[in-house]
Amino acid sequence: MIKEHCFTEDWLDTFKKKAAHKRIDKAILEKMIYVLHLLERIKANGLNFVFKGVTSLVLLLEEGNRFSIDIDIICNTDRETLETLLNTVIDSSNFKSFELDEHRSYKEGVPKAHYSFTFDSVTKGKYSGTILLDVLIEDAIYPELTEKPVQTKWIETEGETNITVPTIEAITGDKLTAFTPNTVGIPYFKGRDQQPFSMEICKQLFDLSKLFERLENMEIVAQSFEVFAVQEIEYRKTETSDLTPKKVLQDTIDTCAILAKKGKGSADEKQKFIELQKGIRAFGTGFLMVGNFRIDDAVLAAAHIAYVSAKILHKDLSPIDYFQDQDIKELNIEDPDWNFLNRLKKQPDKSGFYYWYKALKIMNLIK
Repeated sequence: MIKEHCFTEDWLDTFKKKAAHKRIDKAILEKMIYVLHLLERIKANGLNFVFKGVTSLVLLLEEGNRFSIDIDIICNTDRETLETLLNTVIDSSNFKSFELDEHRSYKEGVPKAHYSFTFDSVTKGKYSGTILLDVLIEDAIYPELTEKPVQTKWIETEGETNITVPTIEAITGDKLTAFTPNTVGIPYFKGRDQQPFSMEICKQLFDLSKLFERLENMEIVAQSFEVFAVQEIEYRKTETSDLTPKKVLQDTIDTCAILAKKGKGSADEKQKFIELQKGIRAFGTGFLMVGNFRIDDAVLAAAHIAYVSAKILHKDLSPIDYFQDQDIKELNIEDPDWNFLNRLKKQPDKSGFYYWYKALKIMNLIK
């Protein structure tokens, strides 16, 4: 369990004074602690669930990369059972109350429920803090799961609470379906008023780049992608729909190419790059715990994702051939549709060109 002193303002101040974390907003840090507190309490009160989404990466990767103040879980239970348990959570935690978002919950179609939990904040203004719990009510379809303890650098615990999460490979396959803005993933614009969602697209790009560094089993990545792509296609199925997992993967590769072109290409590609650039700027200025994520970082991340996508698309499930300062001077891309990638050889980090070269070779576009 999280120790009680972690909920105090002194703890928040002490953590924020560390050089590596001085950019963290105290109110956000407090919410991140309460996210893990809620996770612990729903586990301790007997809910059988799988913890997914970006916040689960904190446990999986054992590091904090970007801020997240909500919880995404999958559990196959009914509303009455779930809300009885959530009432018990309120009685045994530091939360004051929870509330269902009636407008978005328990509707026909995708079986989802959205709850908000309130707590008394200790930060400036002493406002009532809120975090979100998003519940997908169905059986988990991840091909591989693991157990991880609730443990991060911004909390101290006594005892150990283990949480079921997808493995790194399984969540990578899931997230690949989200980085497909023209098919089944997060779109460039959403809703009746066409609100821009490019920042959400870029969050997936960032997460996938972090997961890429840890991939060990491409077979699990491919299995996970397939089941989630099929599921997302089924959600959108109409009489005129002709979506397939292959078309979804091609969408990912095409989106990666738009980033690599950096504003060149067709009018449509230029416009999409402008939106992605806006998303990268917005994400990089307010959502990272440490480090930066600028356009050159995004181009590099896109190369990683294109390589993984090409491997799945062409059923090359051999291990990732990671860049280890191989000499790329003699490598060249001659295909006129793809030779724009040669300029990546001039970048300080040569791995972007290396991974694109590997991707095109798998796609039979390099002799």
